[in-house]
Amino acid sequence: MRTVPNDAPRFSYPVKRKDPTRPPEEYAQALAEEPVCPITLATGDAAWFVTRYEDVRTVLSDRRFSREALFAPGTARAQVVEPDPDSLLNMDPPRHSALRRLANRAFSNKRVEGLRPYIQQVADELLDAMETMTGPVDLADVYARPLALRVVCRALGVPFEDHPKFGSWSDHFMSLTKYSAAEIVRANDEMRAYFAGLVKQKRAEPGDDLISALVQIHDEEGAPSEAEIIGIGVLLLLAGHDTTVTVLCGGTATLLSEPEQLATLRADPELYPGAVEELIRLNGPGGGTSIRIATTDVELGGRVIPAGSAVLASVGTASRDGAVHPDPDRCDIRRPERTQIAFGAGPHFCIGAGLAKAELEISLRALFERFPTLRLAVCPHELRWKDFAALGGWEELPVAWG
Repeated sequence: MRTVPNDAPRFSYPVKRKDPTRPPEEYAQALAEEPVCPITLATGDAAWFVTRYEDVRTVLSDRRFSREALFAPGTARAQVVEPDPDSLLNMDPPRHSALRRLANRAFSNKRVEGLRPYIQQVADELLDAMETMTGPVDLADVYARPLALRVVCRALGVPFEDHPKFGSWSDHFMSLTKYSAAEIVRANDEMRAYFAGLVKQKRAEPGDDLISALVQIHDEEGAPSEAEIIGIGVLLLLAGHDTTVTVLCGGTATLLSEPEQLATLRADPELYPGAVEELIRLNGPGGGTSIRIATTDVELGGRVIPAGSAVLASVGTASRDGAVHPDPDRCDIRRPERTQIAFGAGPHFCIGAGLAKAELEISLRALFERFPTLRLAVCPHELRWKDFAALGGWEELPVAWG
């Protein structure tokens, strides 16, 4: 049963950014004034919006907040597409725990390390092509999007000629308002049908990729199911493409706007891993994405969230909580706190976090080493943010050099 907050909604989510370089003012105001507040989702459903760091961690890791409860009749929805019951994202323990162990075996640290040479190769190829261009160019179009897409498709074992389909499907699925419900549902159906075919292909002709590894585990142990393999593939595509593009573009814009920080990084490349953590903190998902359902009355942030209520944890706002991150809006690549939670917390901690960090570290370093005079081609406040997307992101990032 759906429970609706009695209070009037503070705002409708997502809120359009007035300043493209910062999360909406409404989110920061909620953090300061009403850290747990009622909102209206893009679907028109009601939810609680949680902004404080410790409260967000609670929502993400406490079993009283459930993903499986989304399948109860009449439950609130953040998007028009019905959630997939066979996706890791939408499971609770113990089913989630069992499937996550299998997924971790297939998507091991060794596999991520094995992708590093390919990430470097793709970055070099794209930067070679960029060197032949006359600026300004859209860095999102010529570098960030193709790099993220090629890497996630390589990890999944998707043939190169099918990459454009994946970019389109990701764009549709991550939309909250840009496309019609019918368009989003159609893209979702096409994507799932493709993965079903890919599973059959990998069973017949296995490769050195995640889908092949999952198929092999299934054939040897009877799990995961084909539907669960498809769910993992879809999840990694959506999480591994859109978020990486957003942070790569946002991180580039941040460093180009902070010349002292960039100079420090260039002088000591060993700082890149820490810099990536800071850039993820500042440029990760801006609002919130995956709603959870309170399975019992929960006291949080001075409010009682009734059982059955939808809860949206704003990871991006929590990442700028001054109680945890001193001077939270300042970029500090030497920041000692390693507390960004863009990859989540608890059982649903992002399975692709290691790959995302490797991509960002390699691609940012390659970019700034190849183009030492790189600069933004427009004022940062003229950049355009994708307010309609579940995870936000940049429409474009015009840069020039020389």
